[in-house]
Amino acid sequence: MRKALLGVLMALAAVFALAPLADAGQLETAASTVPAGAVDTVTSGSRPAVAGKVEGDVSIKRAFTTWATNVNVRHNDSNLTTCGMSPSTANCPNIRGQVNPGVSFEVWCQKVGSQTVGGNPYWVYIILPNFEGWMASYYVDYPDDVLPDTRSC
Repeated sequence: MRKALLGVLMALAAVFALAPLADAGQLETAASTVPAGAVDTVTSGSRPAVAGKVEGDVSIKRAFTTWATNVNVRHNDSNLTTCGMSPSTANCPNIRGQVNPGVSFEVWCQKVGSQTVGGNPYWVYIILPNFEGWMASYYVDYPDDVLPDTRSC
């Protein structure tokens, strides 16, 4: 019920363009925090391939947030392919940062991963100002497994 209500509120916020972008002060990252003014060292070409999108595209059609606290955003720094082909906690062992309720993010794309979380098999590749990576879609504050306005990876 709470998740459905929050999904409705998020949809209304998107309709009225009230969804705030993430503020650097709201972001909590793991031990590998990027210092203020520094640029994250995300390897070029590390985003999953999406038809009609290129690496420089960051246009938020719709901002999402999470309903849970300290949700890990994952990657595999030593093997991008393993994590990107089949997202899971095992295939994406490196934690790039964490997301909390109220922090908006762009979902670059979504796909079925090799691990189901909370009954939801989808994983999403999210983009924030200081980090990006894979997150179990279960934690996205939206009532359905598949997110609207979001392409498949």
